[in-house]
Amino acid sequence: MVNEPLSDRLRAPLAIAVGLLMLGSLFAGCITSDSGGGQANLKQTGSSTVHPLAQAWAQEFTEAEIAVSGGGSSHGRNAILTGNAHLGDASSKMGPGDYDKVGCDVSQDEIDAAQSGPHPWKYPSCNGVTPTEWVVAWDVLVVVVNPNNDWADELSYEQLRQIFTTENTAEKWSEVEGLEDAPDEKIEIHAPDAASGTYEFFFEEVAGHTDKSLLAEGSDRYHGSANDNVILNKITENENAIGYFGLAYYVQNEDKIDTVAISEEGEDFVEPSFETASEYPVTRPLHIYTDGVPSGDDATSQAVKDYMCFAMSEEGQSIVPDVGYVKESDFDPESHSNQQSKVC
Repeated sequence: MVNEPLSDRLRAPLAIAVGLLMLGSLFAGCITSDSGGGQANLKQTGSSTVHPLAQAWAQEFTEAEIAVSGGGSSHGRNAILTGNAHLGDASSKMGPGDYDKVGCDVSQDEIDAAQSGPHPWKYPSCNGVTPTEWVVAWDVLVVVVNPNNDWADELSYEQLRQIFTTENTAEKWSEVEGLEDAPDEKIEIHAPDAASGTYEFFFEEVAGHTDKSLLAEGSDRYHGSANDNVILNKITENENAIGYFGLAYYVQNEDKIDTVAISEEGEDFVEPSFETASEYPVTRPLHIYTDGVPSGDDATSQAVKDYMCFAMSEEGQSIVPDVGYVKESDFDPESHSNQQSKVC
């Protein structure tokens, strides 16, 4: 797999990135609508996975000043539900737990009912906010192992459940079904922590339809971290380690670590790559949440509308691979076209 160089657009001086972070802190507790020069100020916050894409778009979008910050997917969804951001980034979907945190009693059945009607991108209203979900790109999650691991180059979902969940857990590599000849050594898991949308999505994808429980972060086997660099270093130091993170980060470090081909419930094993994204099972949509479909009735709403239209445009989507993700326009052209028709 070839690691294509980043676009020159993403090689902005450090000062730009620092400035964006300072703006994120400045507007952390409130939303303002005017920068003082007649241009709207927008606040965008949430997922660390979406964050580099949001930063890249903010640098290219000229119709508003955008303060981009991270904090995690749950933070991004919370910021929308509480009216503390115009754009909430998330790598996992909004759910009842997000509503509960802000004092709204909304069940999954109510969410499903709201999305089964003519507006499947809308969520039940809460605190005067109607969360609206946009899929802007796709991320490929890769399972990674130490380069000296020559026994786990392919793993099925069932084998992943034996490694990553509590019931019927294989604590040693030789205890994984089909890997009886592997080393009789303890499996060490280094992966995203529980605050990460990546952690949430991985377990939902691999084990969400079963009665198995997540292997708790902080156990003697699951060592969670919010920092991909930490995860990478721990796995490269231990040939019995395994973990997962985004394909974009792997591509930047492919000389240090190996990926695992994955099979979903009896299907063929698929190696992760940008080219195989539509066949590879562990892929996830990257979301931006807004309060309703932006109407353009005022300067701020118009800026949100223009920004979302830019993100969906050919120009905006052309930035997605530069950051290391898969275009929504390539992954699901029909969905992309439908979203464009709603906001552009």
